[in-house]
Amino acid sequence: MMTDMKKAGFLDRAPWALCSLLLAVLATGCEPECVDQFDCAKLGSPGEDKRYVCESNRCVSRDIPTPRPDGGTPTDAGTDAGTDAGTDVDTDAGTDAGTDVDTDAGTDAGTDAGITCADAPHDAKLGTLRLQTGFTAAETAPLPAGIGAVVPLTRSATPALYGLNSDKSIYALGTWPDIVASTTPLYPVVQPADQGLRNYLNGFLASDGVRVTAGYTLADVSGKLAIYDTSSPGASTYVSSRGNYSVVGVEGAFLINSLNIEGVSGSTPAIYALKTGSTPFQGVVLATFPAAAEYSGYNALASNGIAVFGYAEGFNNYLHAVAPATYTAALSAGTSVDLTSADTPELFKSDDVLNASGFGAGVAIVRGFYDGEDYSANPRSVVRVPLTLTGAGDTAVAVGAPGSVLDVIDGCTRVILTAPLGEDLLLGVQDKNGRRLVRLQIRAP
Repeated sequence: MMTDMKKAGFLDRAPWALCSLLLAVLATGCEPECVDQFDCAKLGSPGEDKRYVCESNRCVSRDIPTPRPDGGTPTDAGTDAGTDAGTDVDTDAGTDAGTDVDTDAGTDAGTDAGITCADAPHDAKLGTLRLQTGFTAAETAPLPAGIGAVVPLTRSATPALYGLNSDKSIYALGTWPDIVASTTPLYPVVQPADQGLRNYLNGFLASDGVRVTAGYTLADVSGKLAIYDTSSPGASTYVSSRGNYSVVGVEGAFLINSLNIEGVSGSTPAIYALKTGSTPFQGVVLATFPAAAEYSGYNALASNGIAVFGYAEGFNNYLHAVAPATYTAALSAGTSVDLTSADTPELFKSDDVLNASGFGAGVAIVRGFYDGEDYSANPRSVVRVPLTLTGAGDTAVAVGAPGSVLDVIDGCTRVILTAPLGEDLLLGVQDKNGRRLVRLQIRAP
């Protein structure tokens, strides 16, 4: 029975039924050994006070930089390769949905690679994260304790922001960037009848422009989507969705990476749609995975409407791009999209994908690994893949070359979430200065 996935819900919590990273066979022959610093983590540690970095597509050993006495940051742009290039495989066949959201308010002052985080210089916005050329950090706002996922309603110039809290409720967070720490939950994610059962948040928060949805799973892999209506709270409801792993919203529909949706028979990893344009909501199959796909994966939505649908095969996550003309036509006609077609190209494949979010006309992919003891996510870098509409009627997608957005260079500052905000990306970070959201923008050429 295909029941599990290869993803984590919140970046700082354990995944359930995890197909975790294993040591991979390095590329040989003419293939590059690495495309960014994280690829070299598969080699493990080169020795005390050293790490591997990616130079000219090869992994080379370099000294770990220490903070400069003038308060600046090290000049070495590499990432900390760490000593753990993977984790054990979870043998639980889908009965453990992970743990709750980390509610730590973010005062990490530990020691990383010989550096005392309390003494290390931290940028006011990005801490010790290394932002790459081509991107800039704009305004920032505090991220309330317990919030592990956020979603904006971007139909106005001042987007209303909603958050998913560790108490398993949806909260209003004000408007960006005027974030408020609300103490009043808007809607419980877990339906009252299931609150006495073992249940787990699935870590996502999505909006169709009017409604906000989050999901949970029970021990038998059944589960539901909580759909909160921001304009008519009394119309809020729950919809059954077995194994709901990742969701994005478009106008009039939620696109759900799961095993099933209410109204559709069977239990198969696929992309399902819940049409919200009229009531009762209607569930349909929107896209099918290749036959070899074993698990569900990640969804994302670029600002130009291109959807990213993912699945896992073996230990790799695959991401495919689908033009809005393609999936809206399928929604209207009641047909499904074939992710093996030439018009739905594969845009990324890797065994280290932790999350995916829209970032302007493209997708931001969080790369990293899972710690072996508690399966907590360890983000190491964020890359962006540009996506452009092409073909007759804009029914196809051209995939650009991946580019590095930022690197996690030590354990002093953590990446805890990503979320799209119009053409920009909201980045959740946590370090000795607390938890905050930072708005990342693509720098004009």
